[in-house]
Amino acid sequence: MKRKAFIISIISMVLLLLIILLSVPINTNARILIKDKDNNEIAYLINANKSNLINPNEINEEYLSYILAIEDKDFYSHNGFSIKRIIKSFFSNITSNNAEGASTITQQYIKNTYLSNEKKISRKLVEIYLAIKLENKMEKNEILNEYLASIYFGHSIYGLKNAARYYYNKEIKDLSKKEMISFIALWNAPTIYSNNLEKWNKKKNQIAKILLDKRLIQSSYDEIITPIELNINTSYINSNRMFYIDQVINEFNSLSYCGKFNELITINTKYNPKTEVISKELDISYSIIGLDKTGYYTCCIGDQNYYKSSFNIAMNGIRDIGSTIKPILYYEAIKCGFENTTYISSPYSFTYKNKLTTITNSNSNYFNKINMRTALAVSDNIYAIKIHLNLGMYTLVNHLKKYNITSSPYPSLALGSVGMSLNHLARIYFQFFSEGYYIKPRFISSINGLKTVVSKEIINDISIINKIKLLLEAPFDSTIPHSTCGYLSYRLKDKCYGKSGLTDYDSYLIGFNENNLYAVWCGNINNNKLTNSTYKALPKELFIEAMNIN
Repeated sequence: MKRKAFIISIISMVLLLLIILLSVPINTNARILIKDKDNNEIAYLINANKSNLINPNEINEEYLSYILAIEDKDFYSHNGFSIKRIIKSFFSNITSNNAEGASTITQQYIKNTYLSNEKKISRKLVEIYLAIKLENKMEKNEILNEYLASIYFGHSIYGLKNAARYYYNKEIKDLSKKEMISFIALWNAPTIYSNNLEKWNKKKNQIAKILLDKRLIQSSYDEIITPIELNINTSYINSNRMFYIDQVINEFNSLSYCGKFNELITINTKYNPKTEVISKELDISYSIIGLDKTGYYTCCIGDQNYYKSSFNIAMNGIRDIGSTIKPILYYEAIKCGFENTTYISSPYSFTYKNKLTTITNSNSNYFNKINMRTALAVSDNIYAIKIHLNLGMYTLVNHLKKYNITSSPYPSLALGSVGMSLNHLARIYFQFFSEGYYIKPRFISSINGLKTVVSKEIINDISIINKIKLLLEAPFDSTIPHSTCGYLSYRLKDKCYGKSGLTDYDSYLIGFNENNLYAVWCGNINNNKLTNSTYKALPKELFIEAMNIN
């Protein structure tokens, strides 16, 4: 009977432990490494927080000794948790304010990465279980580096590398002893200390005194206890990169991928890090979409400064598209037999809904006789309106429905009075870039070696699409008087195709060479009119920068 009772007790304990383990949620997608087109790291996410991997040679042995002395002096000898630390911490909490806690570095890493901060016994038991499990999967130095990448440092900063760049504008290897010790102090209570330099400095000096007593900083002590001097760098990660990373994360979350405990999920992208140099500090918003021939995003710049506003205009901003609609209109014109149609280009008046409307060209250039190629080159409004009216205004309305764009049958539709995102517009132009494919682009090219698929379909006549592509040479043809992008051809490394667009509020240039497509927008997000000629021309300048870096 005793033996049977003992077996039942053991089984009950095992079942109870299993119930506890299964009841506590574990983030199995906790470690995500995002790479660029050259297989280099662009982001490392720990528990969905942007961090950076830390290489073993980035922190010298002396600084590691400070960390271990304060956080876990037995780190290299325990198996994930320490009964001795738990008992010692219990009595220390009663008798004093000791700097050493009950959790080992491994446990702290587990909590930061895989679990919530819930203060429950069940969570603590799972933490210990996973710490033991982790110790059997990773080397000690790996755990230590991962731990330093997982720590929160206040102000949405995660990881020692990002903290060094944000607070001191330095790399880890360049930190002084005082700066390194200030971080050891900071992660004890990051929200409090990062917002109160006096309290932070006091805590740093307490840590320094412990290290002095342990004979680790004897000769440097007087310098270390001097006041903290910060050199804040708010743009500690490149702004352009941050916009792209956000989109990668959004796409990954939509895939419902489920990893395993301690699995490093490697996400490959076609991100071009050279686009990080594209930057204009102007009092205006701009956004850029970049796509390669296979339909993957090479860049996604949502605005000029992520740290001022993380709203991604390229993906989410809905703006009237101006004259960039004209190639779409001319597709229908060619389809309906207007390919060789010519018109007189001069101020044109017509009656619409009992109201007389007059159309002019914004640049005041007119032609006695103009064909479709020249009309596209100079962005002639009269030609576009006459084509639109002769086709019947519902023709363009129905064409836009192919792209799930709702519009109204107004004369002004031929001049781009319809809203869509820059991303959506880039997808439409991708047809001309790829000889016919309308796609849903992707940020992620593979996850742990498993390739993703760009969904694509042909929804238009390829022969007409190719004719439009040839027409899109014209805006860059410097031999055509008043061509909108002719003067750019001398500054571009490769032959380009595309179309510019300008409204009272928005300026565009969408174009491509044989390898890359870039869609660029500029405007005031608050809908103030574009009056500055520099701002009107900004998409062309940014397009040149983007095209010439590849």
